[in-house]
Amino acid sequence: MLKPALSSILTEKTLDELVFSFESTFNLPHGVRILNLDQVCLYGGACPPREPDALATIVVDHDPMGSVAIYTAAEYDASVLSQAAQHFALVLSHLATEIWRRNQFMDEIIERNDELNLIYGLGSSFIQGSSTDVIFQNVLEETRAIIRADAGVIYIWNPSKSNLAPISHFGSKSNTDFWSGRVRELALSTLYAFEQAQVFDNDQVICAPLRYNEEMLGSLVLVYEQPGKTFKAKDVNLLTALTHNTALFIYAARLVERLAHEKEVLEQTLAELKATQDKLKHSERLSIVGQTVGSLVHDMRKPLANVMGYAGLLQETNLTFEEREMFAAQIIKYIEVFSAMAQEVLDYTSGDESVRQTVEDVESYMAYVTDIVATPGLDRTVQIVTNYAAAHGCKISIDKQRFTRVFQNLVNNAVDAIEGKGGTLVEINVRPVGADIEFRIEDDGPGVPPEIIHSLFEPFVTMGKSHGTGLGLAIVDRMVSLHGGRISYEGRPNGGACFIFRIPQAT
Repeated sequence: MLKPALSSILTEKTLDELVFSFESTFNLPHGVRILNLDQVCLYGGACPPREPDALATIVVDHDPMGSVAIYTAAEYDASVLSQAAQHFALVLSHLATEIWRRNQFMDEIIERNDELNLIYGLGSSFIQGSSTDVIFQNVLEETRAIIRADAGVIYIWNPSKSNLAPISHFGSKSNTDFWSGRVRELALSTLYAFEQAQVFDNDQVICAPLRYNEEMLGSLVLVYEQPGKTFKAKDVNLLTALTHNTALFIYAARLVERLAHEKEVLEQTLAELKATQDKLKHSERLSIVGQTVGSLVHDMRKPLANVMGYAGLLQETNLTFEEREMFAAQIIKYIEVFSAMAQEVLDYTSGDESVRQTVEDVESYMAYVTDIVATPGLDRTVQIVTNYAAAHGCKISIDKQRFTRVFQNLVNNAVDAIEGKGGTLVEINVRPVGADIEFRIEDDGPGVPPEIIHSLFEPFVTMGKSHGTGLGLAIVDRMVSLHGGRISYEGRPNGGACFIFRIPQAT
């Protein structure tokens, strides 16, 4: 990535104190100059008309960006002066690299904000019970606003004809006949052959497949008509992530549509879902770095999968009214979890240190947590066991929704870590310890790799998973801290991982 000039990274205000301290330490009044790559002086005034007494390179993220030059009228040992220049250049290199990376990080936050808003909008459309046609239309309109292509179309898959039909399009040449020609053939080949978005015609056409598992749903195509305008790698990445999530929402929306026609008893459930959606609308919009988009979407899939699982159970014809009511209540609960997850990531990035605590009975609360992390009626290869009888009669003061995410993150991480690796059990053990309540979440898997244990709770540290950016444990650490506790990790003697945290009992 092209870096900005050194002067925009190391500003005069940044250098003032550092240079003054260095010159004072080595008795070099007005002896330091900061030069760019062209040896033009950026700081310290004009350079004397002679070679510097010592010169050292400033490196920003492995690239030379300038140098430190030292001029002195005093008698100095040349090697000492050279070492001093090298040391100061190293300090400036580290500082400039960190400033550049921070600025890059902030730029990415701004770039990713629109993408996150789009994903948020898809979730809102699903919760509102919008039809698949409306979701398709929203995707095309919002994508057009972000990428600003000259023309575009969204196709829906017609299984009876094994072909794509354009349902919404834009552009000066845009009409159904135009989009039924060669562009549709490109979209069709992409849908059949690829999981990722693909570019064609000198990077002026981009096609993204809409597929959920093996079910083909449609395709999204954007076109640049003006010469010289081409789609970049970030556009491919955006459309790939967008269409993966769009396919998930469309699949779920179609399921809801079928249920709406067949199950009149869901009317009450839909009304309650509307109330949940109203709460979600009042939440602040998502704002997190490009690296965490993958983590947020990954975490959202689990409660959404549970919603779809219960929706599938509602299709059974031999259910009692009470069973339908119970399954509908579970769907509502997971929609609330879905909303809480989005708010928690927002809280993490915005620095919200507030928690809205209420006093909860430990046994009742852990029964609620068990229902969240060990959903009844769903098959899974890993058994999740909760033991909390030892905390009978104890109470804790917590923000119920946000504190529950601690258990979700830790249990989901444990399941991901041990599935397919010989592990079969995740245990949650709760007991009072003095004035605290202690929670232990243990598994019988391979444990955490030793090389990352020291940085386990830092943001963006992962354990080799193919998905996620490692934000989950950082959120866990922060949430436990906000509740007056501290979390730690220890390996189990016979293998496996154990996370331990305590919070104060409520009086």
